[in-house]
Amino acid sequence: MGKDSHALVTGLFMVTLIVSIVVIVIWLSDVERQTQTYVAATRGSVTGLRTGSTVYYRGIDVGKVSAVRFDTNDPSMIVVPMEVDDRVQLNHGVYATLEFQGVTGLTQIALKDSGDNPEPLPSGSSPDTRIPIKPSFIDRLSVAGEDTVNETHELMLRLNQLLDKNNIQQMKQILSNIEAATSRFSALQNSADKALAQVPALTADARHALSEVNELTDEFKQLSQQMRQELTVLSRQSGDLMQTGASVGQQLLQTTMPRANTLMLQMQAAVHRFDRVATMLEADPQAFLLGAEPLSPGPGEPGFKASQ
Repeated sequence: MGKDSHALVTGLFMVTLIVSIVVIVIWLSDVERQTQTYVAATRGSVTGLRTGSTVYYRGIDVGKVSAVRFDTNDPSMIVVPMEVDDRVQLNHGVYATLEFQGVTGLTQIALKDSGDNPEPLPSGSSPDTRIPIKPSFIDRLSVAGEDTVNETHELMLRLNQLLDKNNIQQMKQILSNIEAATSRFSALQNSADKALAQVPALTADARHALSEVNELTDEFKQLSQQMRQELTVLSRQSGDLMQTGASVGQQLLQTTMPRANTLMLQMQAAVHRFDRVATMLEADPQAFLLGAEPLSPGPGEPGFKASQ
């Protein structure tokens, strides 16, 4: 009975060992995995990447790197063929980054999907279907760190130039000027406080002045109304006066002026008569009393005497 138990245990151990060996062989040879080839490409560095490096897609192991070499048509381009599980469908929006595996120094490929182009990406080594290898976060951080170091160095040089003796003396002068300006500002603030304290009194005066202005405005409005009324009356009286003047002028032209003209003619005739009488008096005053002498007869009249 003891021998049979020992033989059974030995048989079970052998069977388990054989099954384990078979599983290990299958796992190492990837007999059951069906793959398709995709090619990643970059013009940068691929430090630590080698044949057999693991390929991850969104964090899942999907394949291995089959080779790392330069492109025969473009020596500046590095191509990385990858055997990826055929059950994984990549699209044109996929890109690759290089990630370090901890302290081993080895590099793995991480495939990521940008989501920009969901069109399926065909497998093969065609240049049109190559997956671009973009700089990883560490690479970008390294480049940014170098730029930061360079900028820091340049900044330090500028600071050294800025903090020379002349500039330091000028900065001291500027600080003293700022201190003086601060003291002046304090005095100005005190003056402003005093002025603000007088603001209520000024406000009261302004309100009183505004009330007086309002009263003056009301009086001016009343005066304007009175002047408007008086101007209306004056305009009406002026119109009446103009009408009266027009009627008087017309009457003068129609009746008075003709009579005056007749009177003037009569007075002119009388003046001529008085003039003739005055002339006669000057020539023969006796004629005014005795009358005028008869005229001597002319030729052919009775009593005519010819001169001898």
